[in-house]
Amino acid sequence: MARVVTVCRVVRLGCCVTGTALFGAKAAWSADWSRSDLTLPFYDQLKSFATSINKRFPSILSARAICSENISIKPWNWDWDGRNPSNVGTDASLQGEIVTSKPKCTRHLLFIRHGQYHYAKEDSDCHLTGLGRQQLECTGMRLRELNFPYRKLYYSTMTRAVESAELVLNHLPDVQAEPSDALREGAPYVLEPPLVYYQPTPKDLEEDGSRIELAFKRHIHRADAEQEADTYEVALQFPPEAWIRFSLDHGSITWLVVRPDGRVTLRWLGNSGHMPPELISVQ
Repeated sequence: MARVVTVCRVVRLGCCVTGTALFGAKAAWSADWSRSDLTLPFYDQLKSFATSINKRFPSILSARAICSENISIKPWNWDWDGRNPSNVGTDASLQGEIVTSKPKCTRHLLFIRHGQYHYAKEDSDCHLTGLGRQQLECTGMRLRELNFPYRKLYYSTMTRAVESAELVLNHLPDVQAEPSDALREGAPYVLEPPLVYYQPTPKDLEEDGSRIELAFKRHIHRADAEQEADTYEVALQFPPEAWIRFSLDHGSITWLVVRPDGRVTLRWLGNSGHMPPELISVQ
């Protein structure tokens, strides 16, 4: 509830600022906008009116100008997963290969965070709490209710992830499961901003970064060309890109969709709406 209230306050503040700008526009109308402008086509009228506003209240549009000048948006890399069929080439003799290598189906990837667990120095002692087990029971039931044709469940070999996977699989008995050391927790890159209580060493960054990059390439990509139907796959304890600044509820579901052409859509991020409020936790 606190998060909702905070968002509402921000929205209300934005409305107030907008209201002030519109209120001040009345003065600009009489000072800088002549009645002769009314004879201009609509869009010319609008442009003239906006120009007069900017002259009278330059700070109103300054923020947008600053953003447009200093922020550059990189174009989408269609070969982000190394599977763009157009990279086969443009030679006429290769066009048949391009057609046959083009994916036709969509991959749905569901990432499940492990349940709340007892923190300990040794991973073997990091067992789920009673609350954590309840959370994953709810998540398992939710996955079953979604009734997706799950192809496989991949899970980390860390104790809390193994126990979470077992609880989920109780509700998906026909889904094949595969443990993976590549999905173990780690530090993929230097923290920004840094944290006092968690400072991975250069060796940690090198080893974890390589392993997590391997996991990304193995699991995050568009469908294979021979795939005939959309697939739904589940992965537990897979670290998100900006991992240290994401606060995901225990047992929550993140849903990523990878289209055949390489477009990527985030459907859910940390969705825990399937749990009653008293079962929701983060740490």
